Amino acid sequence: MSLPQSIEFETFVELEFDLAECPRWDWRNQMWMWVNICDGELWRHRDGVAECRKFDDLLGCFGMHGEQGYLLGCKSGLYYLADWQSERELIAPLVSDYPRMRYNDGRIAPGGRFVAGTRNGAKEGDQGQFHQLHHDGRVEPLPMFAWTCNGMAFSPDGEWLYWSDTGSSKIFKHRYHSQTGEYGEQQLHCDLTSYNGRPDGASVDQEGNYWVAMYAGQSVVKISPQGEVLTVIPVEMENPTMVGFGGESLDDLLVSSANGSDERGKLLIAKGVAKGQKEWVSKWTR
Repeated sequence: MSLPQSIEFETFVELEFDLAECPRWDWRNQMWMWVNICDGELWRHRDGVAECRKFDDLLGCFGMHGEQGYLLGCKSGLYYLADWQSERELIAPLVSDYPRMRYNDGRIAPGGRFVAGTRNGAKEGDQGQFHQLHHDGRVEPLPMFAWTCNGMAFSPDGEWLYWSDTGSSKIFKHRYHSQTGEYGEQQLHCDLTSYNGRPDGASVDQEGNYWVAMYAGQSVVKISPQGEVLTVIPVEMENPTMVGFGGESLDDLLVSSANGSDERGKLLIAKGVAKGQKEWVSKWTR
């Protein structure tokens, strides 16, 4: 049986967003980063100062590359950003007949591949799908489909790939081989249909627990490596979108959110919650 867990959150930054997502700790530069999807914004926050890069494209997710670079998952495709000041360079376009298809959620996998999923906001035609960017630039479509592909995360040993199907409120897992990028058959990890909200973005802690933001559920759900719901953590935001672990000791929890019925999207942080994983860095070769 799941137990409620009380965690004290505070406002992380006095800013408002339409759709804040992908809170991520850039350990190379000791700073928090996130995206504001609808406005095509990439944000960073260091030493109390928040800065923004704005792109003429919806920006769903990002991962780290090299010493200062990033890979971006946008509406129009996958891009490379050499550093904070650089112009983005196209790696591979997102080809779709559906105008509301875009990259949504993704992260760098153990072994250095970028795995990112798409979302079809129209919910008609093709579903969204995960894609894997290999080191040589090849983009491999993965047999993981949903109207909104979400919650990409990996176990600490790199042997399991997790993702959430927001529409069905189910978490799935696949065996994953970090050296080759090969994956196993889809298995149901956890069914959250009886919980408030729908599973959105997620991160896995060092003990292998999957922490997922529950959109429209005002909560974060913590799931064990065995697929058991351990705790439901209330969060004072109507539409939590994703969680990330970071800070100097990697044990702070940052939660992002989207616009609600009477509130804007925001970022809340809780200190010393659980030890997170250090994000992997891309090995894509330019």
